[in-house]
Amino acid sequence: MSKIRKIKKYYRIEFELTSPLAVGSGENNLTDKDIVRDSRGIPYIPGSSLAGVYRSLFAGETQDRYFGQELTPERIYEASKKGKAVLEDSSIVVYDAHMRTAERGKFTKRDMVALDEYKTAIPGAKFEFEILEPGAVFVTYIEQNMDHEDQQYVINEIADAWMKGKITVGAKTGRGYGHTRGVRAESAMYDLSDTEQRDSWLGFDMYEETWSLGNTDPKCDETCLSSLKAEDQGYDRIREVYGTQEIQLTHEEKCTVILDLVQQGGISIRQYTTNVDEEDYRQLTARSIRGEENEDKNAGTPVIPGTSWAGAFRAQMEKLDPGFGRKEKLTEKLFGSAKNREKRPTESGDGNGTGGSSRTRIGFSESRITGGRWVAYTRNAIDRFTGGTVDGALYSEKTYYCGRTSLMISCDFSDREDQDNISAEERRRLAGVLAAAILDLDNGYMAVGGLTAVGRGLFRAEKITVDGKSVLDRKAGEEKAASELYTELVRMIAGKGEAE
Repeated sequence: MSKIRKIKKYYRIEFELTSPLAVGSGENNLTDKDIVRDSRGIPYIPGSSLAGVYRSLFAGETQDRYFGQELTPERIYEASKKGKAVLEDSSIVVYDAHMRTAERGKFTKRDMVALDEYKTAIPGAKFEFEILEPGAVFVTYIEQNMDHEDQQYVINEIADAWMKGKITVGAKTGRGYGHTRGVRAESAMYDLSDTEQRDSWLGFDMYEETWSLGNTDPKCDETCLSSLKAEDQGYDRIREVYGTQEIQLTHEEKCTVILDLVQQGGISIRQYTTNVDEEDYRQLTARSIRGEENEDKNAGTPVIPGTSWAGAFRAQMEKLDPGFGRKEKLTEKLFGSAKNREKRPTESGDGNGTGGSSRTRIGFSESRITGGRWVAYTRNAIDRFTGGTVDGALYSEKTYYCGRTSLMISCDFSDREDQDNISAEERRRLAGVLAAAILDLDNGYMAVGGLTAVGRGLFRAEKITVDGKSVLDRKAGEEKAASELYTELVRMIAGKGEAE
């Protein structure tokens, strides 16, 4: 009879926020949605939020085997009817993520408002929420209990995802919030069937700043299947191990477009203030992070939120193709949909179903603008009949000119169990409209933000890449005809659903 082994592996993950974090607490004391804090008032990321992210890295059967079965209504009914538990504990223990240095955390407020086709605010559609600015450093821990050392690849894959920046946390991750960068991953593993290792484990303090026990690996484990290519040495062996231990990764089919942009004028995404010492309107900013150079560090770094990009692209795509209108089915499949409080019939037609929400499949990053200059000026409204100034219409504004930024557009075509999948025809259609919208942005026919009627929010693309492959590089002196660029963009975005 083989001896049952008890093996424990731990990871200490240190990561940094590269975009604002929005993890709601359910409170609305300061805003409509306050960020979650501990008893000291310091923000943290609950382990329950991280557990869901970790679980999504793996396919359904692996999720149930290593993370336990989901608590569905069917399983609850089965457990109550038969009088026994049908759920199993997770072998992966997930811990909260706490800020490493509380003094680096900076809270600000963001607001969103729904606009109609004329860029006029829709009454009652304003929402304000609290965020934690990027640059904050967090530490979290992961623990795995196993009976064979080959099972450690599950926790290794999670750590590997952290170090590659694949982990996004909180709300609105499809609009540029909650993106992270792995700083350091340390691991320690103990076989409790070995007396010496068991004694070491008893003396192990997981919460130490620097681990003096166990094995440390600052670069994580590069033998993970997600880090290997089919032609790499050891790929077949690792793949066999994954099959034996029933470890299956989530299949992803994504397309990522990155635009390096140059401002062709000012930008006006306003943040408002009632401070008499400041301008009436000023460009939205975020705290500067390491490596960013600005002429006025106290002013912060101007940003374009992913929500602003999403609204601009969505409106432009609707102009190009009416099938991308607000209430069109294809639009909801691609851009997501909010909860529908009206009851909808279920598939069985019993009329007891309820409308739900669906996640966006098109993500837009937050763009940080650098290398430009701040311009402050005063404007006044003029009476068109008298030519004189309008009483009370004088205001000052501070905006940003001549900067550079980048925008990442990610399209997720992966099959999902919780919503309708994207067909090859729909992908081709999206590729055509998205490519046209990108060209409109490049040629000045599409603008982002406010005051677009007076030349604000215009950009020109210096470089365009799709899945790491260059499509256009004006930095290197490359130019292409619009028709050629459009055809190439459609072909690369469509991928398997390549246009005929």
